[in-house]
Amino acid sequence: WWRAPEVFLNEQKYDKKVDIWPVGCIMAELILHKPLFPGNDVIEQLNKIIDLLGTPNETTLNEICSIEAASFILKMEPKPRKDFHELFGYKYDSKTPVPISGVSPEGVDLLERLLSFDPRQRPTVEEALAHPFLENFHDPMQEPTIDPMIDEHQDVDYTKEQWISIVWQTVQEFSPPSWINDDSDDDS
Repeated sequence: WWRAPEVFLNEQKYDKKVDIWPVGCIMAELILHKPLFPGNDVIEQLNKIIDLLGTPNETTLNEICSIEAASFILKMEPKPRKDFHELFGYKYDSKTPVPISGVSPEGVDLLERLLSFDPRQRPTVEEALAHPFLENFHDPMQEPTIDPMIDEHQDVDYTKEQWISIVWQTVQEFSPPSWINDDSDDDS
């Protein structure tokens, strides 16, 4: 229910923004109090996504989908994008001006960005955390980022014995960080 569309539309073409999609799904679930895309299979999942986001344009489909997936979607009846403010924005009780559910316009904007069909349009983690909706919680000093880990073994087809040797060598070469035995609870 939380897989980004590019995962099942083209398993070869996705990057780290694939992880932004499920954050949007979970945010929507917190607002709606129910799953956003509860599909029983890939086709139902895709239909639920397109029902909300509308049919992507042909250029986007050709750039992020396999040829077969793009062709399949283009044969479907085109659907318009639903109004996120209507679905996820503040809802009011007629007796009070205080919202009873939904999120602010900034929250709706963040959700729209997180749930972009085109992963290239989704924010990075850092951009999402810096969004105005999260400004009261955003602290760049508490949100460190690291460079991606490069594993020189990931694209090599090793035998079981070779993997055992590689893992054993890695264990033997391990050196614990200097702070491992630091009992200090001082956060300053």
